[in-house]
Parts: sequence; C-alpha cells; structure tokens
Amino acid sequence: MKLALLQYFRFKRQCVCVDEFRGADIIADTGKEIIEIEVKVTKSDLINGEKAKATKHLNYKMGGPFNRNRPNKFMFCVPEKLVDVALGWAAEINECYGVIGFDAEEFERLIQNNEAIWWLSNNYFLRIAKSPKRLHENYKDDLRWSIAKRASAKIASITEELFKNKLQALTHRAERD
Repeated sequence: MKLALLQYFRFKRQCVCVDEFRGADIIADTGKEIIEIEVKVTKSDLINGEKAKATKHLNYKMGGPFNRNRPNKFMFCVPEKLVDVALGWAAEINECYGVIGFDAEEFERLIQNNEAIWWLSNNYFLRIAKSPKRLHENYKDDLRWSIAKRASAKIASITEELFKNKLQALTHRAERD
C-alpha cells in the first residue's frame, strides 16, 4: 500500500512525499497543503492503533498554535474490504478525515501474472472513498524542506542497501569461481 500511495502522490498528484516521517506512514506536500496518510491493514490495527494515538487525533480535531507540524488533511488508507469500517471509524474520530481504499486482491493478481508494473504506475490500485476536509488553513512550507531531507536520507539508505547486496553477490560469485 505504501508503494502505491507514494507513487500516486509523487507521480499523479506531483507532490513531494516520503514514508515514515514524524510518526506518519506517508506525508505528502502539495505545495499548498500537507497531507498525512496512515496505512492500516487490519481492523484491529485501524481501531486499536488509532486509539493509542488519541492525543494526536484530539490535537488534530481541536487545533491550536501548539500544533506547528499538524497536517492540513488526514487520511486512512485501508484494504477495500475495510473501507466501510474505516469510514465509520474516521467519522467517529474526526469528520474531516478521509479514507482511501486499496485493491489488494487486484494488486496481488496482477503481481502473480507479472502485469502489475503498468498498473502500479498508472492506476495505483487506490480509490478515494471519502475526500478529506481541511483541518486548518495554515500551510507550513518549512515542512517541505524537512520532507525533502527525509526523502534524501531514505534514498541514501536504499542506495547503500543495494550497494551492499551487489557487493555480497559479487563476493559470493568470486568465491564460487
């Protein structure tokens, strides 16, 4: 789901985005607003995970100047089979929250048939079940710089991991020869 969300927000919406940023699964900066997306894969993860974040959700609902890094919009992304549950839960927590459905079954089917690459870059397997409303009007463009730095760090880490894997493969090949 995270890959689909990152590709959707980066390529379709043309946002600066990154995963695992300040406690959020995905953060996207449109240049006019910050959108936080929380990924939930099970009903218990959705409900119990967010109950543990009650203070955060209360802050998002109540607002105030102390919420300097509060997103302008908040969404849950869940498998399609949990969309109705997520819609109910989002309405209970904060009527401004949005919900995105992810078609995991179609994604898995296309992966098994080696057809997912085109669909992943053009369809993203996502459906906006409920568009989010603004939590507040203050856009903090200084967060864009923080998001970009986090994205750069992520790229460096992934590149390092790829390098280590390549080096390990070359070492194993040399040992066999």
